[in-house]
Amino acid sequence: MATTTKAIENAELVESVFGCWPSFHDAEIHSIAITWDCDSGPQMDVTIHHWKMTSEVDSKGYYVLKDHTLTTLRFFNISELQLAGFNQQNVLCDIEITEIAEAPSKSSFSVSMPSSFGCEASFKCGRIRVMSAAPYTKHEPCP
Repeated sequence: MATTTKAIENAELVESVFGCWPSFHDAEIHSIAITWDCDSGPQMDVTIHHWKMTSEVDSKGYYVLKDHTLTTLRFFNISELQLAGFNQQNVLCDIEITEIAEAPSKSSFSVSMPSSFGCEASFKCGRIRVMSAAPYTKHEPCP
């Protein structure tokens, strides 16, 4: 399902790296922070490592991945949160964002983050903002 990004604040931060809004297929969730703010209600920041897969193959037979990016998405006024399976690797199938109308003048979103391994989530929220999209530098593996 294609995500319409016109209602996602700062979507251009991600689109400028990838040329469009990515599917986040095989991306990895690195962190999730759930907080409550008096002005915006419950919110959740999700930081995700994602990249562009090319059609090139390296000497070991793997597809070449480029534009490794660490993106943080903030979801405002979350409700109906279902979150499960966070572990040492949290691989997403994709991120599905659907704009829904709750009232004639108020839009919100239904978000689904199905997983192929590890963390998966689904929830509703009032707004979505890209907080950052920065080049990702690999960290050393855990001992």
